[in-house]
Amino acid sequence: MTIITSPPQSPISGGPLPQYGYGSDHTFDRLIQDNHFLFRVYTPKQRSPFFDSTEPYFVGQKYNEQFREAAERLRQPFTGKPVASTSSYADVAQHMDWTQRHMSPYISTTFSFAWAIWEATRRYRVGLKHDIEIAIIDARQLAGRAATALELLRKGTPNERHLDYWKWYRFALESQDVLVHGSIPGSAVLASVPLLSIIDKLPSYFLRQDTMVDKRSSSSQFNILSWDTMDRKPSFRQFCQDMSDQFLHLPTEHRLRDATGSSVRLAMAFLRPWFHSVVVDDFTEATETVCSLAFIIAQWPAQWWSRDHVEMWDVIRSLVQSVGEEVREKQKGIAIEEVRRLQGVVSDLERVVQDYEEAEVASSVDLKNDVMEAEVEGSVVMPPSPPASIVDFPADEDTLVLALPPFTVPTSISQAAVAVAATPGSESSDSNQSKTPTLIFAPTIVIHQEQQRSVAEQTQLIPQLEPPHGEPQRHPKRRPHSLAETATCIVTGLLVGAFITICIVNSQRRTLIYVT
Repeated sequence: MTIITSPPQSPISGGPLPQYGYGSDHTFDRLIQDNHFLFRVYTPKQRSPFFDSTEPYFVGQKYNEQFREAAERLRQPFTGKPVASTSSYADVAQHMDWTQRHMSPYISTTFSFAWAIWEATRRYRVGLKHDIEIAIIDARQLAGRAATALELLRKGTPNERHLDYWKWYRFALESQDVLVHGSIPGSAVLASVPLLSIIDKLPSYFLRQDTMVDKRSSSSQFNILSWDTMDRKPSFRQFCQDMSDQFLHLPTEHRLRDATGSSVRLAMAFLRPWFHSVVVDDFTEATETVCSLAFIIAQWPAQWWSRDHVEMWDVIRSLVQSVGEEVREKQKGIAIEEVRRLQGVVSDLERVVQDYEEAEVASSVDLKNDVMEAEVEGSVVMPPSPPASIVDFPADEDTLVLALPPFTVPTSISQAAVAVAATPGSESSDSNQSKTPTLIFAPTIVIHQEQQRSVAEQTQLIPQLEPPHGEPQRHPKRRPHSLAETATCIVTGLLVGAFITICIVNSQRRTLIYVT
């Protein structure tokens, strides 16, 4: 009994698109089942810093700011009838006509990565703008709101066709042009890469094979490409034929290398930003997406050859998974290191806060102790003031007795003085007799003397209050220098140093010193 096994099929069940045109099926909804990527060549504009994935990434020229189309309408998902059934030939003719494109609601994209590279290179070399980028778009998110330019052009009757109808038809066929109505949301754009970042990632059949070209010493990256990038009338069909011939002229091992390793390398160059952001959270989605794009690139130069070498599908898948695992482990390592670094920063901040709180508590305790010591050292026990002493001092009539500065005499003291003056036997009745003035000494003199005596007694008691041997004696803190004093010292030092330096360096130092 003989068992017949079918040969392994291509990962793309319905077959990839040919290099040129669409083949038997050209409807967008059918093509996106096996071809998940669209490419758009464009010159980027500066976006708002508040841009998010819910906003439109690309907008038809009709819906620019001058037409005031609401962004909310473009942001909503498509829920109506497919664009292919609602659009007319007049709509697509307006878009294909360069003089009327500013009124078109469509956005041009393509299924062919090779056409995107060829067109971007042509614009870079012939045009004035060099900030050319290629956007990679998920075609499945545009179902219902996009259609191929070819199926829209076929709606035109012979009577309403434009004079350039067949020119437009050939362009739509060779570029595999897809028209998206309204806008392309940011969530559908997987990545956008500059043209110069993928030139050196191309497979070898896109590059010159002669050994005379040195990639490092070449003045331009485009010198290593195998086609004429400065041709004023380029032909994409001729470009496809030349690249296929160059691929088939390679040795077998080189073909397998370009179909596997080089295809994965170019796919990673297209999807690198998106791949690095997704591989950690969704490893399967990231690897399957890169594999799908690598399969399309691997089959582009010669589909019949790729069908004969089915082993390359497993090689491509293994390479992508290996790269994904390495990137995921690296991302996890970076995340762990970042977490550790942030934990160290938080620990340092907590330690600083704790040290600051301890220093505040210690300073407050020292301040209280200093205040208490100052009160003990500077306090004076005020004894009760004795009554004023009354002394009789004999004096002549013409003698003027000067007492201390006037002060308020208590009533009791003045009354006592009057009583003493009015005692019997005193010779105050006779005006011709000598007068004996009464001097009242101020109590402040006695108080001052008592204060001095109290301070002397406290000074004698200080050695008895010293701490025991071995304990450090705490001295009151000195007043710290103020900011003004510190700044004055620094400025003065700088000025003096500058003057000394000028005197040393300048040849007229004597004159300077003399003038100074």
